[in-house]
Amino acid sequence: MTWQPSDEGAPVRTRRVVGEIIPVAGSKSAVFRYLKATEDFKAAEVAGFKGFPAFRVDEEEIRSGVLDSLMRRLPPRNREDFADYLQLHGLSAPFELSDVALLGYTGARLPSDGFALVPEFPEDTRPCDYVMEVAGTRHVLQGPLSDLRPGDPVSIQPDPENPVESDALVVMHEGRRIGFVNRALKGMFRRWMQSGRMTATIERQNGKPQRPLIFVRVTLA
Repeated sequence: MTWQPSDEGAPVRTRRVVGEIIPVAGSKSAVFRYLKATEDFKAAEVAGFKGFPAFRVDEEEIRSGVLDSLMRRLPPRNREDFADYLQLHGLSAPFELSDVALLGYTGARLPSDGFALVPEFPEDTRPCDYVMEVAGTRHVLQGPLSDLRPGDPVSIQPDPENPVESDALVVMHEGRRIGFVNRALKGMFRRWMQSGRMTATIERQNGKPQRPLIFVRVTLA
């Protein structure tokens, strides 16, 4: 689970990893834990993080109702347009994997708060596809969105000169920066880059001129 401060009163809106959802083997339930000992969690608290509304921060772990609470952030599977929702995230219908996988692939993001989920794929995962939102686009993108076409190749590269994070990964399209890899995904993406089997293409773009949104499909062969 990640969290980012809202626009109001937050000059720096760094997304922080604040918790983890762990599936319980042999069941359809999951455990949630806040990552209180991490630097990200402590920095999130300084930025105003008070916890996810359904999970008390003073508990070591939450075992009851974890998936029920998180799945409320998604449209129900029996909704008529659920296949359209899956397609928006690059997923096929019917979606055969678990609720935990569905939450990770879609991000379970709401416009009303700063929470989002990111998946953690096993190290031996391949082949797989993952559609991710490019982070920081409105701060670095120069030029019109019309130059970005679905299917265009993009590259993901280390950005050691980044003034904020020396281990940042930048997303490049035809020689220009269009944003960054979500900092919660950097470790996984570095493993994929080292494998030599990762490619990425523009999936879609939307949003508003003042807040463009770019989505990239990452494929691990």
